[in-house]
Amino acid sequence: MGVDPAQPREQLRTVLRACGADLTLFEDIDLDKMWDNRYRSVRGLQGATREGLSVAGLPPGLVDHILTLRGSLPAAAGEHFHGAVGRGGARDWGGQRSLPRVTRHRPNANQQGNTKARVGSVAGLTAGATSSVEGAPAPRRLVDSAATMRHNDNNTVELHYSDRVLSYVDAAGVVDRIRLWAETAMRAAVDKRRAKAPSLLMVSGLVKTGKSFTLEHVVPAVVAEALRQQGGKGPLAGMVVLRLSADQLNRKSGAAVLLWSLLSVLLRWARKEHVPMRKGALEDVEADMARYHNTDACFIPGHAIESFLKAVEVPVLVLCDEMQSLFRPTIGGKLDASGAAYIRDSFMKPLLVYGNHTTLWCTTGSSMAHTWISLADMPPNGFPVITGASAANLPATYSAEHMSLAWELLQGSDPDVPLDPKLLELCPPSIALLTVLVEDWMDAGCPGDVAAFVHEFMRTKLIDESLKEWRVGLEDMAPSQRITVLNMSFPSVGAHIDTELHPGLERFLEPHLDRTVDGRYYLHDSHQRQIVRLLFNSDGTPRERCRSDLEYGATLTQLDLAWNLFHLGEAADYLLGPHASRRWERKKPPAGMDEFKAKVQAIADEIANKLSSDQVGAALGPQELWERQSWFQRVLLSRWNNRDCATYKDNKRARSTHLAMLVFYLRLSRNVLAHTKPWDRKHGVAVDVDVIEALPRVLGRSHLAFNELAVGALRVLPRHTMEEAAAELDAQLSGGGASIESLAKDEGSSSGGLSSGTGGSRWGGQRGGRSGEGRGRGVRAMADNCAPACPGPAAGCGQRTPLVYATGRHTGVWGQEGPRAATLAPRLRVQRSLFAPSAAVGLRLPCRPPLTAMRHASLMCLLAAGSSLGFWLRV
Repeated sequence: MGVDPAQPREQLRTVLRACGADLTLFEDIDLDKMWDNRYRSVRGLQGATREGLSVAGLPPGLVDHILTLRGSLPAAAGEHFHGAVGRGGARDWGGQRSLPRVTRHRPNANQQGNTKARVGSVAGLTAGATSSVEGAPAPRRLVDSAATMRHNDNNTVELHYSDRVLSYVDAAGVVDRIRLWAETAMRAAVDKRRAKAPSLLMVSGLVKTGKSFTLEHVVPAVVAEALRQQGGKGPLAGMVVLRLSADQLNRKSGAAVLLWSLLSVLLRWARKEHVPMRKGALEDVEADMARYHNTDACFIPGHAIESFLKAVEVPVLVLCDEMQSLFRPTIGGKLDASGAAYIRDSFMKPLLVYGNHTTLWCTTGSSMAHTWISLADMPPNGFPVITGASAANLPATYSAEHMSLAWELLQGSDPDVPLDPKLLELCPPSIALLTVLVEDWMDAGCPGDVAAFVHEFMRTKLIDESLKEWRVGLEDMAPSQRITVLNMSFPSVGAHIDTELHPGLERFLEPHLDRTVDGRYYLHDSHQRQIVRLLFNSDGTPRERCRSDLEYGATLTQLDLAWNLFHLGEAADYLLGPHASRRWERKKPPAGMDEFKAKVQAIADEIANKLSSDQVGAALGPQELWERQSWFQRVLLSRWNNRDCATYKDNKRARSTHLAMLVFYLRLSRNVLAHTKPWDRKHGVAVDVDVIEALPRVLGRSHLAFNELAVGALRVLPRHTMEEAAAELDAQLSGGGASIESLAKDEGSSSGGLSSGTGGSRWGGQRGGRSGEGRGRGVRAMADNCAPACPGPAAGCGQRTPLVYATGRHTGVWGQEGPRAATLAPRLRVQRSLFAPSAAVGLRLPCRPPLTAMRHASLMCLLAAGSSLGFWLRV
């Protein structure tokens, strides 16, 4: 916040100097980490623990040095933890640290520009260190530093350290998956016939799922448990830990400098951890650094690192965080393509496949998409890395029971600070996300306006991190890959991942996908679906203002439910509406229609039971029950439904059941949602949360539970059925099908919908103010200047360019951002997007004659007052 970083660094140096610390061991970045994690005073240093300092990102040798200072420091009361949890405390839930938080710093410009000088200084620092390493005490073993595990019956695992206990909610069997990998790796280590090293373990998951915590605490605990069971025997006995954070390496000066930076970290680790090395190995590596550190040839530091690792004489567990940074060296802000290819193909693949049999690699990162893509792009000759890699996949969504369990643990973390229940209510069903949210809320002083705090948290932390993860993973991919991911954010669209998705993305996303009845896949987690929609334009380009979309007034889960309600309304109206019976007399009903009807009928029956149980007095029919509900009247009397409102009186016999009333209500809700953000970006108002919450509230279900009902109905329909439903509405409003007037006599035809609005079509063209205007079969001008959050011209129609047609030879180009010039689009039906940009961004189709003509006409409008049937007022 405008504070000169030199001031806290100097203050911390003063404290360390008074404690007798060797200041030459502390770099600026180490001081920054200590300051950010509250190791700022003698009291803070006295209460420091090895695990806390390690989680703060300090090198192991520096951790040892700090811990040696504690004997000369005065005792500081209140700094010891006994299983309590709180700010800077000692417990954790669901894979997210509640220890002092890690703030990852990138080197400043001076540090980046002086990396080669730093490499040289590291070589000088480690020169002559061989004797200290060779004659030093034995290194700290994994079994001595890792936590011991205790399993509870409620899917929690307690991680016991000497001074604290961490709790880990394991609802997906992550510990068992890591244990299987560890046991397999130990068998591979003793297999003399095996040509390749033990398989790589990827701690994989979407954003904010607890990957770093799992890597830091759970993986070492599981491996240590397996080692203890072997009784200190076998080739992996005496294993030590190498912790790497690839984002701390200098990757902005090219691949060669990145590798030299990595080598300097390895040398520092060997010296400070007293790692046993083959005699003379350190001198050889240091000599290479002194001789070649100015070279731009990547293979020289690459070979030096390989030689170093082969010279290590003890088994090693490598825990590498932010793995994607290793694959992304840059020069001048642009990818060092040749250097990145060398690191991926000639450095990392041999290291992972043909490295030491006693070295176990476990990695994770903030962009697992890019990491999996890099593994898939490694040369397939020999042993493909991606096919042999193991994965511990962390869930992004937890059940209500597990969320309640995490909430109880969080409430007990600091009895003096009561937690506001709105934190749990407004947070997506993610334990890791809830833990970070609570921690930040406490650090902010427990602000009273929880809704505003959560809103800002989602905008500034969750969305920003998600944008970074997906951009890093997909920015170098073909636009079709981004559009495929976007398609998978819609259960009613989905994608065939085996043919449409990169193998690396497929491996990354597959554990987080559900399958439709016709073999398409979509993202399982509601808040992750909405995040993807916020991040990408319809043409697959990243959106620059994705944070502003959370100003729609709803949570991520509510926004996802709004989308599914919208699509459910469109499908239900097409398949089950009053006009549908004649349609299915003329042609064969689509596949999945009976199952879809059964699922919608089940919702209608549940609503009927709720409405009937709340009714006192004479029994009422379905129409009367629905008309008495304020939430039904709210959407019926919406200005976006006045045409349906007017025709409702003439078609009551068509809606005499609860199923018919539910289908009608879903249609009305769709029309209201279509004229709010995010569908109508330009003129829409904030999304009406009351419309989203109405049915869940009636049924007494959570948003998440009702959302699953909606998704369950949509997933049984083939994609072409949804396309037909969209095209049918297009035809109604653009002149390609039955007239609006004739349809109004049967089922009404309100303006609005993803298929209607301003232009009366999905393409957003401006239509005149009269209902008959613009129905010709020619072409019309259309300005594509709105970047929708919904899947645009590619979603629902495969990997195609946007269906925006220009005259002349010029065609559209994928990936271009910003407004495009007005183009010409065909008015007749063409194969177009199922979820194209909403046309509801301007004038809607008129649903009444001009005001001057109203003196000679009567308008019947149902009002929400009077008898159970309402009363009619002649205007």
